[in-house]
Amino acid sequence: MHLMLKFAAVSVCFFAFAEKVPAQSVTGTPTPETGVVLTKLSPPVYPPLARQAGIAGDVKIQVGTRQDGSVASAEVISGHPMLKQAALESAQKSRFECRECSEAVTSFPMTYTFGFYDAGGCGIRIERVRSSRCLYLWKCGEEWHEPEYRAPSITQSQGHITILAPLACVETEAAR
Repeated sequence: MHLMLKFAAVSVCFFAFAEKVPAQSVTGTPTPETGVVLTKLSPPVYPPLARQAGIAGDVKIQVGTRQDGSVASAEVISGHPMLKQAALESAQKSRFECRECSEAVTSFPMTYTFGFYDAGGCGIRIERVRSSRCLYLWKCGEEWHEPEYRAPSITQSQGHITILAPLACVETEAAR
């Protein structure tokens, strides 16, 4: 039950932060094969369940872009089932520039790489701390601290987006 409450708190914090992340604007060089440039990335959200389960890997998406830069279609080619939707939503909400595109819809390959980094401890931490006045001389109440959230870092090069999240903490009964 305690672990479920922690997961709920982590999920709430994660989604609250994800809504505040602005789209990233980029100017890049067109891919030689297509003439398509990713100009405004809609930041992908690392799925909380996949993050807690330690799931990482690549998701390949084929995006069809119109001449005005909007997305006509997006299709997942490969990737872990728990990561596919996050990559697909990001690709669908991103903006492109179609330079020298002769067709109504031009195909553009994208790869989303989801992974982890060690942040020197846990990425999300909920801990109980005794008051400094307590000194363990008598029974004191415990205070709960707000969870500390470290946002995933998102980097990109033309057609390749990397999402690295801090390792998630899992507190076990034995650790208490």
